[in-house]
Amino acid sequence: IRLCEQNLRVRVCVQGSMGVGIFTGVPKQLSGVAKLLQMMDWQSNEGEENEGMVGNYLNFGSIGKDHVVNAHVTEDGRQVEQDDVFIIIAPQSMVGVDSSIIGPLQEMTEAAGDRPIILINPDLTDKVSSQGQQNVRGRQDRINFANSFETIYHFQNIYVSGTSYFPILGSMTKLSPQAPWVAHQRRDLMNEEGEIYVPILSCEEKPDGEAILEAFDK
Repeated sequence: IRLCEQNLRVRVCVQGSMGVGIFTGVPKQLSGVAKLLQMMDWQSNEGEENEGMVGNYLNFGSIGKDHVVNAHVTEDGRQVEQDDVFIIIAPQSMVGVDSSIIGPLQEMTEAAGDRPIILINPDLTDKVSSQGQQNVRGRQDRINFANSFETIYHFQNIYVSGTSYFPILGSMTKLSPQAPWVAHQRRDLMNEEGEIYVPILSCEEKPDGEAILEAFDK
């Protein structure tokens, strides 16, 4: 909404079904998300705060070059404005599906040109596919493409390896494109009065687990 208020046309995208034949589907985390987004109350009806926004400044789509709208004139003479910004919700490949999300996403970035594409909670790693294709053909190219995106915001908890997300050792943050990566260590306050997260390690690049644990031990 904030982008739309700056007269930017935003397309919010959720990937559709992937794969061929019986190996098709949508990641369960995204099941129903596209429909839910369109059913949300965007306050864009007549007389509401964001009147006329949906369908004009805010539109929806999937992943792929066909979902990039450029400025053009329709056959009936109607002027269609181009998409300015693309927000893609949790793009990811699927276990058991030969098709990687990288292909459609790369085609979309090429079609978008220099327009911003923002990925929210992406997982661009390969998954085990029915024929093992995601792990073999063009793997380095897929890695290079995934690494071409810049992290502009990041937050995650730090856990002991092999545990079920507990206990929490700390957190890793990056609060803006220019901000450093900062590892925070969780510490208990005295008299069981709660906890505090203390910045322990700051880096220009995201530190690996070994460097974080070494800093926590000092």
